[in-house]
Amino acid sequence: MTLGVAVLGAAAVAGWLYLGHRGGPDSSGPAPRAESTRVRDTVAGFSVGIPAGWQVSPGESGYGTVYRPAGGDQSAGLQIVRATQDALSACEVLRESTGELSKYPGYREVSREPVGGDGCEQVYELDDPASAEPPAHAVVRLVVAADDTRWVLLVYGPNTDVPLVRAHLTAVVESFRVD
Repeated sequence: MTLGVAVLGAAAVAGWLYLGHRGGPDSSGPAPRAESTRVRDTVAGFSVGIPAGWQVSPGESGYGTVYRPAGGDQSAGLQIVRATQDALSACEVLRESTGELSKYPGYREVSREPVGGDGCEQVYELDDPASAEPPAHAVVRLVVAADDTRWVLLVYGPNTDVPLVRAHLTAVVESFRVD
């Protein structure tokens, strides 16, 4: 898989969100908890802690591995894709990934900045003007694993629950391991 395909995968999920995301719980309750369950993807070669109650979404395997809340909840998700081309910096990769997203009228980049040495993080929102549901809030992190492979980790959910989206991303980044 080329880096372009990996980046397109992140954009494809975000575009799918734009076309049909559903709202989730309000964040006005207690502080978010990021309890997780460790899973292993033997085909892709990684293990990671995913939010408790989430499962692999087999119908969305075209671009990496996708996990969603059980029961068909489409309001949140996690996508993991291996990036195999090293010609671009991590932040350049994420900038290019927004090329397609920026065509949507509801796309808004919140931030993009280097993190963790060779990594980069981008935060954006997608608001479907035709929907009464809250905008999707996404955090994409490009990380470099211990074996120097690069991975795109995308976590998203409704913008009414930004602290929980951030807690999920933190748990995923801290638990991600290449097998």
